[in-house]
Amino acid sequence: MIKNIVFDLGNVLLDFDPESYLADLEYDEQQKMEIKKAVFASPEWLQLDRGSLNFAEAKKKMIARNPHLAPEIENVVDGWEKILSLKEDTLLILKELAQKDYQLYVLSNFHQKAFAYVHEKYDFFSYFSGIVISSEVGMIKPEKEIYSYLLNEYQLKAEETLFIDDTLANIEAAQSKGIKGIHFQTAEMLKEELQYYFESVESLGE
Repeated sequence: MIKNIVFDLGNVLLDFDPESYLADLEYDEQQKMEIKKAVFASPEWLQLDRGSLNFAEAKKKMIARNPHLAPEIENVVDGWEKILSLKEDTLLILKELAQKDYQLYVLSNFHQKAFAYVHEKYDFFSYFSGIVISSEVGMIKPEKEIYSYLLNEYQLKAEETLFIDDTLANIEAAQSKGIKGIHFQTAEMLKEELQYYFESVESLGE
C-alpha cells in the first residue's frame, strides 16, 4: 500500500526549458547549441547540483573552457533560474493528493541558488512533509545513496513509497532500492498511471 509520494521538481512540477530560454535571449541556432553545451551540459552544472561548486566558481570554469563565449555565459548563468515556471496541470494533481492521506515529499537535483529562488517564489512547498535537495546533501540522482538518504531521513518504507520523475534512470535507481516509480511525461499520463496505485483518482487534476 502506497503511503508516501515523492516528486521531482524540474519538468515535473516546474518547467525547465533551456532551449526556450536561449531563444528568448535571441541567440541563433549555432549560438544556442554552443551555449547549451558550455553551460547546461557542462560538468560544472552537475557540480552545482551536487553542491560542490558555487555559481561564481562554476561560471569561471565554464568561461575558462569557452573563452569565446564569455559574454554569453555571463548573460545566461546570471539569473537562469528565472526560466523555471510552474506546471499548473501537475500542481492540480499535487493539490488533490495533498487533500488525501498521503505524505508528500520532494527529491530533486537542484542548485542551491535556484532552489532558494523557487522556494521563495512558490507556495506549493507547503504541501510537502519533507524535502531532499541534491546540493544540500552532497548527492545527486541517480546515485543510490540519495534514495537511501530520503528513506532514512524521513523513516519511510521503500515498498510504501512512490517516486515521480521525468528521467528514466532516476526511476530505475529508485526501483533498485525497492521504491515504486512513475516515469513522468505529461500530467494526463500521470493521472492515468496513478490509477494503477490508487482508487478514486479519476478526478485528479480536473
